[in-house]
Amino acid sequence: MDKNIYFKEWIHNWNWGVRSALFLILLFTIVQFSLFSLTQNYVVSYFGAQPEDVTFSIQVTYISLLLTLPLQLRFLNYFNTKKYLISTSLFGIILNLISMKTTEIEVFIVIRFLQGIVISFIAGGMLTFIFTRLHDEKKMAVGYSVFYGTLLGSSVVAGAPSAWVIDNMDWKMIYYVVILFQIASVIIIYLIFKPEREHTKYPLYQIDWKAYVILGSGMFSVAYFMVYGPKHYWFDDKLIVFSFFSGIFLLALFVLRQINSKRPIIDFSIFKSRKFIAGLIFLALFYGLKDTLNLVYSYVSTINNWSNYDYIELACINILGMALTMYMASQLVAKKKFPLHFFLITGFGLMLSFNFWMYCIISPGLNLNDLMIPVFLQGASSGMLFVPIATFILSSVPVKTGISGSLIAGNMRFFATLNSFAGYYTLQLFYNQHYKEQFLSHLTPYDVTYTERNSSAIQTYLSKGFTSQEAISLANSTNMKSVTTQAQLLTSQTIFLGASYALIVIIIIILSHVFYRKFYKRKKREA
Repeated sequence: MDKNIYFKEWIHNWNWGVRSALFLILLFTIVQFSLFSLTQNYVVSYFGAQPEDVTFSIQVTYISLLLTLPLQLRFLNYFNTKKYLISTSLFGIILNLISMKTTEIEVFIVIRFLQGIVISFIAGGMLTFIFTRLHDEKKMAVGYSVFYGTLLGSSVVAGAPSAWVIDNMDWKMIYYVVILFQIASVIIIYLIFKPEREHTKYPLYQIDWKAYVILGSGMFSVAYFMVYGPKHYWFDDKLIVFSFFSGIFLLALFVLRQINSKRPIIDFSIFKSRKFIAGLIFLALFYGLKDTLNLVYSYVSTINNWSNYDYIELACINILGMALTMYMASQLVAKKKFPLHFFLITGFGLMLSFNFWMYCIISPGLNLNDLMIPVFLQGASSGMLFVPIATFILSSVPVKTGISGSLIAGNMRFFATLNSFAGYYTLQLFYNQHYKEQFLSHLTPYDVTYTERNSSAIQTYLSKGFTSQEAISLANSTNMKSVTTQAQLLTSQTIFLGASYALIVIIIIILSHVFYRKFYKRKKREA
């Protein structure tokens, strides 16, 4: 792709100017994807919805982003670039204006789906343009570092102004912040892109629209099953059962259609590569285990009641760790001096350190200084793992398969994230109930420790002027709150320990494979 056909004369030879402009557009666009990840409680209270509804809306956005990723390449090569990007950005602004007037969660989810399309069209285009400004040997490592880093960092970029808006004015003013970002994107697009460009138009009638509908419906069914399943006790709910079987049927139908298609969206021949499959397994393990970080965010918001600013400061530390190691990893991958197992052992080792550290320290009243190092280590593990794994996956497939590798990797992220959400949710329900029952068994008049603490609490409330009945009621309420807090802490501790064991097993398997390969090669040379 000729990089000079897109940009105006004043900037096309200025590489860092183009890169900076493209990165800003990418960042301002992706901000919409993670806008509500740090303000979820306000979304829930505003719509009168459940936390699962907000989680589902985020997954719906990601589904539409994935679905339209192949389409954006076709549209980018068909329409006038400048008009296409500006029109898409203006449509995104209209969607945010509509969101400000929306009071129904169902309408909000539909809008989030449309916003995913906008994000895909613009962010996908920016990633394509960024690739044109990089050397061939650095394209994959640096390109995906920029995209993934922006995807994670955007939550903090959106969260900082959102926290100020929430504390000082109406929650819906957040949309004005996003609209300002979008207006800035339109201005940058207008300034750097040529009005016209010479290019070959590829007809849009060759697009397999039915396949997109089938795939999208299947992914929606799976997302609904995984997000709402734990709360409705899985197969005890008829709608959950229906979504499960419809998801399996639709995804199987999509695979069969692609295998028999002349122009498949995804070329499933890439699964003939063992390295590709191994890379997907590592990607699934990475996404499945990294989400224990959410237990920390849940802890600081529900147990410690941190302010939005403290919450975002902790997230910034995590992003800093990720950014530093992602830069290091991308440079090392580009130089091709280190094998994949070096990054895997280092990355999973850092993740093990985070989980075991949290297992050891989690207790009521932890402050930012207590959590700073382990949260930094978690970010460092993400940065060390993602770029090498993504590069390994994409380098394991033939060039003729196009973006099939990227689409499969994106879908693996989608399913692994859903699986970790459902898994951790179910584990928390189970262990919370388990530990609560253990604690409640001690809340009897026959337990000396409980009797002494309860009597002391009652006397404290009596000394403050409460009546006898009020003091007893307040003491019972305090006891139940303490039980709930301790049950949640023990639940988190159990999950951190379980993740630590899983990571130890993964590291041992990787090391065993490395030693086996070295032993096999040495024996082969001796023979």
